[in-house]
Amino acid sequence: MRQRLSRYSLRRQMLLVLWLPSVFFMLCVAIIHVHQSSRALDQALLERGSAMVSFLAPAAEYVLVSGNSDALASLMAQAQGQPDVIGVAFYDAAGKVLAASGEGVRGPVREGPPPADPMLIEKAPGWLAFDAPVLAQPASVDDYADPTVVGRAELVGRVRVTVGTARLDADKRDVLLTVIVVVILALAGAMVMAVRLAGSVGAPVAALVAAVGRMADGDLAARVPASARNHELQALEAGFNAMAEAIADSQHTLQARVDEATVQLAWQARHDALTGLANRRAFEERIEHAVGAHRRFGDVATLLYIDLDRFKAVNDTCGHAAGDRLLCDLGGLLRGRLRVDDEVFRLGGDEFAVILRGCSREDARRLADGLCTAIAEFAFECGDQVFHIGASIGLARMDDELHDAAALMLAADQACYAAKHGGRGHVVEHEFGLGRGRGTPRTV
Repeated sequence: MRQRLSRYSLRRQMLLVLWLPSVFFMLCVAIIHVHQSSRALDQALLERGSAMVSFLAPAAEYVLVSGNSDALASLMAQAQGQPDVIGVAFYDAAGKVLAASGEGVRGPVREGPPPADPMLIEKAPGWLAFDAPVLAQPASVDDYADPTVVGRAELVGRVRVTVGTARLDADKRDVLLTVIVVVILALAGAMVMAVRLAGSVGAPVAALVAAVGRMADGDLAARVPASARNHELQALEAGFNAMAEAIADSQHTLQARVDEATVQLAWQARHDALTGLANRRAFEERIEHAVGAHRRFGDVATLLYIDLDRFKAVNDTCGHAAGDRLLCDLGGLLRGRLRVDDEVFRLGGDEFAVILRGCSREDARRLADGLCTAIAEFAFECGDQVFHIGASIGLARMDDELHDAAALMLAADQACYAAKHGGRGHVVEHEFGLGRGRGTPRTV
């Protein structure tokens, strides 16, 4: 139930909360009133029918005993003249009809001992039938009468009266219509009050919600008009407008900081934190881009894998801080030896990669040899010690065989491995089908 209510606006929720209990209460009261009134009317009709047949039975004693047909007709006419009576019948002791007129008086007569009181014997649409015995009390003529006979009633006949329910049904309809009109008027008044109360609260809240939505969409000029009559809602409107002003004032500064942080994070995601060179993630993206350009336009790129020699000696002798400083110096050296379109990456540890663009095989080999020589000639000073590092370089160039990123990187790695284990300090160019590559060693 709570989840269903949450789908509606506050104004509709208030209308439901304020009006539905009124509807429920009024319907309960109306049902109870109609039920009790209907029972009271039914009971009144039963009592009237019972009273009428009870009165008619003693009056018919003489008529049935004497057999006077004129008196019987007169008694029947008097009974039919009573309100709601639509049928009267008189029967002898054997159940034979002596006189009958109207509805519901031709039915069977109850057999067996006579009932002590009049009772309802039949109920049909439009009428109720009541039956009562006509008893004759024997007269006592002297003081020596038989006590078993004195007071014994003798059944001389029966009387049946049928009472119509038309007026009862009309009274019930009148009660029902009256209750319906009263309930409608009461519910209409409750609805008017609920609408006014919900509007006085729901409209300002709806305006607040709309302003918050506009602000969430980026409209920093969203404001709430002062329309509330309630003191608390007025304070809420004023507070929202003040908050909106403060947010608008700080938005420009905050946005500038967010833009700066975004640029910094984007840079950090693709660059090595130590050397400032592009990292492995950027390398993989750029090599894929180079392969795509080769497939679409025939551009040829050359990949160099660079693995430093004797770098571990610097870490072991002078510590990792000196090794980090050496990596930074070598990163600057590599950047300074390459062309504008070339890219250098730190893959991790003491491994670097270079992508050479738009150069021939001879130029690529010349640039690789130059890098190898520059690293070999670089002297790193740590305290009173000087270290000469050196590098082993594997070269792989795009061709008909090396036309995807994975194959190109594997070829460069194999060539670097061949340079590393073939004497170090030189460049090895990978040639397809020659395993780990071949090259001319350079003594450092």
